[in-house]
Amino acid sequence: MAIPQGSTTNNNVEMDPLYQARILLLAETAPPSGLIFRLQGSGAFLRTTSAMNDAFLLVAGWHPALLILHDWSARLAPWLMELSAYPACAGLPVLAIGMDGDANAMSALDAGASAYVSTPYSETLLLAQASALLKKNQHWKCLAVEQGSLIQVNPGSCRVWVNGEEIRLSRRLFRFLHYLALHPDRTFSSREIANVLTDGRSLIQENSVAAQVHRLRNCLEKVGAAEWLETVHGFGYRLSLPPKNAIDVNLS
Repeated sequence: MAIPQGSTTNNNVEMDPLYQARILLLAETAPPSGLIFRLQGSGAFLRTTSAMNDAFLLVAGWHPALLILHDWSARLAPWLMELSAYPACAGLPVLAIGMDGDANAMSALDAGASAYVSTPYSETLLLAQASALLKKNQHWKCLAVEQGSLIQVNPGSCRVWVNGEEIRLSRRLFRFLHYLALHPDRTFSSREIANVLTDGRSLIQENSVAAQVHRLRNCLEKVGAAEWLETVHGFGYRLSLPPKNAIDVNLS
C-alpha cells in the first residue's frame, strides 16, 4: 500500500531525515493509524505490507532507507537474518517494535535489527528513533544503479557510465549523480542537495549548489546527457532519464 507524502514544504521540514525518506513498514496486523499519520505528516514516502515475501521484494527493488518491523516476534528472526545477508540490504537500518522484555529485544538485535522499541510506545519518541537511524544511514551508498545503456553507477569501483560511455567524476559529483540516479524524476531542493554533497556534515550556500549542478551538467554534456539534469524553477533539480525508445532513436 503506497501512502502519499505530506504537504509540508518549509525549510526546517526539508532538513528532517524523515522528509521524503522511503520507509517500508512490515506489520502482520493493521499498523496503528496514528503511526501512519505521523510518518505521512513528516513527509516520508511510506509503503506497508503484511507479507514477508513482499517485504523482501520491496527492499530489493524499491530500496527503502528504513525498514520498520511492527509486531516483532522471535519467529521473524530467521527472515531478518536472511534479509540482512542479502548484498542489496547491507547497512539497511531496521527498527523493530514488539512486546516489552529483554528476550524479545535481544532476539531482534541478534537477528540484525538496529534498534528495538517496546510497546506501548510514544509515537513522538518512535519517530525520533527513526530520524536518528535515518541520519546515520549510509545504505544508499552501497546500491548500484543499472538502467540499461542509459546510466550505470558502480559504487564499489566508483565508476559511472552514461549512454554507454564512462565519465570521470570527483568524489562529490559522483556522490551527487549516484543519489540522483537512485531517485530518477524526483525533484530535490537546494537544501536537500547540499545535505547530499556534504554528507550531512555541514551546509553550503545555494550558489555553491548551483555551481555543483553546473559542473555535473558539463560532465554529462560530454556524453550527450546534459538535458537529463533539469532545473525545476522554484523547486530544485531532478534527473530525468529519457524513455528507452527515445535513446535508441538518438543512438541509431
